Amino acid sequence: MASRLHAALYDAALAPAERAGLAEARRRLLSRTRGRVLEIGAGTGLNLDHYPVGLASLDLVEPDPAMRAKLGGRVRRARLAPPVDVHAASFEDAELTPHSYDTVVTTLALCTVPDLPGALARIAALLAPGGQLLFLEHVRAPGLRGRLQSLAAPLWRRLAAGCHLDRDVPVALRQADFVISDIERFRLARTGPLLAPAVAGLAWPRVAATAAATATS
Repeated sequence: MASRLHAALYDAALAPAERAGLAEARRRLLSRTRGRVLEIGAGTGLNLDHYPVGLASLDLVEPDPAMRAKLGGRVRRARLAPPVDVHAASFEDAELTPHSYDTVVTTLALCTVPDLPGALARIAALLAPGGQLLFLEHVRAPGLRGRLQSLAAPLWRRLAAGCHLDRDVPVALRQADFVISDIERFRLARTGPLLAPAVAGLAWPRVAATAAATATS
């Protein structure tokens, strides 16, 4: 019941933010996708209209059956050139081939994975040589607002399908040995003060980034 209610309300809850700039932020981020693409936590498919043409393939991981039902409808309506495969499993359990993706995408998804360091390690393992991670996530704010986020986080997780309100994604990426080569900090308009701090950007596993630098030196 909770899952169906969350899925039913999700698009409507995000609609003001989408109109106030989130949809444009998705478009800018996803314009950088290339090759074989994996999206983690595809939700109801709000990214589908923003993927560029010419991708080799698109794999969508979404464990929640109610969210996945809405995602399936959007996949059928989408005008996408590459084959699209929807994985009905959690990211931890999905059967995905290591070193096979040129781009991994997360948008408002890393907040819900139970084990963030483990998820980032798996992303690194799934990326092909030269592969990139594109991320757009709400994050912990500095100072008093961040402390308020942490106070609200336990209740928020119960109300928002396991969403961690106060995760610091850039710090977690660096701790997981990713190199962030591009980052934009902004606010998610029309979402409320505790959910508004956000980041978007591009990251590479440090091993791949070091190898690329060595090859061009």
